[in-house]
Amino acid sequence: MEMSWKELLHSVLRWLGGFAGNLLLALVIFFAGWFLAKLVSRLVKKAMNKGKLEPLVVSFTGSLVKALVLVAAFISAVAQLGVNITSLIAALGAAGLTASFALQGSLSNLVSGMQIIFTKPFKMGDYLAFGNYEGTVKRIEILYTILSTFDNKEVIVPNSQITGGVVVNYTSNGTRRLDLSYAVSYQTDLRQAKAVLAKTALEDSRVLKEPAPVIAVGELKDSSVTLVAKLWCRQEEYWNLYYAMQEAVKEAFDREGITIPYPQLQVHLPPEK
Repeated sequence: MEMSWKELLHSVLRWLGGFAGNLLLALVIFFAGWFLAKLVSRLVKKAMNKGKLEPLVVSFTGSLVKALVLVAAFISAVAQLGVNITSLIAALGAAGLTASFALQGSLSNLVSGMQIIFTKPFKMGDYLAFGNYEGTVKRIEILYTILSTFDNKEVIVPNSQITGGVVVNYTSNGTRRLDLSYAVSYQTDLRQAKAVLAKTALEDSRVLKEPAPVIAVGELKDSSVTLVAKLWCRQEEYWNLYYAMQEAVKEAFDREGITIPYPQLQVHLPPEK
C-alpha cells in the first residue's frame, strides 16, 4: 500500500511537470505568434504600400493577415497542450449554429468590411457623414472603420452600419458648397447689401470662381430680410472659409452701415382706466 501511494504521487508529479512544461511552451507559442502577427501585418502593409495600392485596401489587408496569424498561433498553442485538434474542430462545428447566432454581428461586420474594400464607396482621408457622426476616414479594420472628427476624437463605427445606411461623402468631388445666411433690416438697401456680400466673398482667395458664388434674398422674416451666400471651395478649406466669412461679413456690414437687426417684440398695453 505504501508503494502504491508513492507511485501515485510520483505519477501525479510527473504529470504536473509535463503539463507545466507544455503549458509554458504553449504560452511561448501564443505570444510568439502575437508578435509574429504584428510583424507580418507590418511587412504586408509595407509591401503593399510600395505597390502603390490604396491605403484603405492596405489597412484592411494588414488587419486580416494579423487575425489569421493569431488564429494559427492559438491553434498551435492548444495543440501543444495535447488537445486533439480534429476533435476540437468537430466540436466547434457541432456548436457552429449557436456560435453563428452569437457572432452574427461580427460576421456581418467582416462581410461589410470586404464589401467596402471591393466596392470602394470611399477611401482613406475622405470626409464622411452618417447619422449623428461625421469625420475623416483614418483606417478600416476587419470589423470596424475608424473616423477622426474635426475636434480630434476617434469614432469607431461597425462596418455593417456603414454599408447598411446612408453615407454622405463630402470629399469624392473635391469641392464643397458653403451655405451662409445673414439677416439685415428692412430699411437696408438690398442691392448695396448684396454687392457688399459678393465683394467680401470674392476677396477671399479660397472662394472658387467656378461655379460662381450665388448671392440672393433668401427669406423675408418678421423683423429682418435674410440674404444667402452660396460659395464653392475645396473640401479641406470648408471650415476655415466658414469662420473667416463670418468675421469678414460682420466687419464689412459695419463699415457700410448695414444693420444686422435683433429680434424685437412690440407689446401694446390697454389704456389705464
